Amino acid sequence: MCLHEIVGDYWTGCGHFHGRYFTGVTSDCGYSRCKTSASHMHKTARNCGCTSVVTEDRRVQNLYRTSHPDCVRPSR
Repeated sequence: MCLHEIVGDYWTGCGHFHGRYFTGVTSDCGYSRCKTSASHMHKTARNCGCTSVVTEDRRVQNLYRTSHPDCVRPSR
């Protein structure tokens, strides 16, 4: 599937990636059954049945050396 560049934050403590925004930069896979490819065979169809899986090409904007707040266990 095509790669879509996304910029976000990465927490090394837990491996959590939080995407902030897609840049619009894509890498076309050229597969005829990929909805996001320029080679898509059903360009004019509204509901074609081809998968619309977005594969992220992650770019780290902020690197945190801790765990993400959602991944930290509350202390008792």
